[in-house]
Amino acid sequence: MIKSILVPTDGSDNSNIALEYGLQLASLFKAEITGLNVIDVRALEGPFLNDISGSLGFSPYQNYLPKFQQILEERAELVLSDFSNTCKQESIEPKTKRLTGIVPAIISDEAKKVDLVVIAQRGEHEQWSTGLLGSTTESVVRKSPRPVLVTPNTSRVFKKILVAYDGGIESNKALKTACEMVTVTSWPMTVIMVTDDDEKSSALSAEIKEFVGPYSLEIDIQWIQGSNDGKEILSYAENNDFDLIVMGAFGHSRIHDLILGGTTAYIMRQSTIPILLNR
Repeated sequence: MIKSILVPTDGSDNSNIALEYGLQLASLFKAEITGLNVIDVRALEGPFLNDISGSLGFSPYQNYLPKFQQILEERAELVLSDFSNTCKQESIEPKTKRLTGIVPAIISDEAKKVDLVVIAQRGEHEQWSTGLLGSTTESVVRKSPRPVLVTPNTSRVFKKILVAYDGGIESNKALKTACEMVTVTSWPMTVIMVTDDDEKSSALSAEIKEFVGPYSLEIDIQWIQGSNDGKEILSYAENNDFDLIVMGAFGHSRIHDLILGGTTAYIMRQSTIPILLNR
């Protein structure tokens, strides 16, 4: 069950929307919420500051480093102050942390201390990411030991949940997470399978029913014929007004997902609906 939530924030509009989602879940599950701002260590190193100091006429750039670090720290404090004020307006007393390091690595490490990470689809630090797919958020999804809720640039109220299921381990974890959430919230839940194989769809349907049975939940199971999982899942979710997609962070082929992008990366980049990803 969700009892602690981590919301990385850089003060951008998108991270503020992530906070709105975090507060919504904190209220629903009576969970603690922590705001995390990370000063990227790479913004304080070598070529970056050397370029700045050269263009501004400083010599050498080390003389500028303490002042630049102070500016970043003061900005971080303002970001976290705004975070706290927003939480308090919703009658939620937050925790805040300011750390320095490589952004995805710090967020993933802090994720070990909570039940859920809520992060914006896109944020201020994307330019610094070392993730293979080019964004801090995607790097966090790959490294986080906890489920990650990836939020779009618009806010909505959770009312209806869609679970994407392919029979993989991560997919099974996603189904478990969804069942636990629905037990508390009573959201209507649909489980979708995308496959061209009749036998596989029947086997998956039976597997889903057996797992959900002990939760005593009424769910809808939908079989969509197709081979492009990402497009089919997004199309179904958007056409049927779902407010949340829950799925595994990787499919059966981790190599395919890692190198070619895969279903997870496609949905993360294209979705206008929040996605809860389970590793």
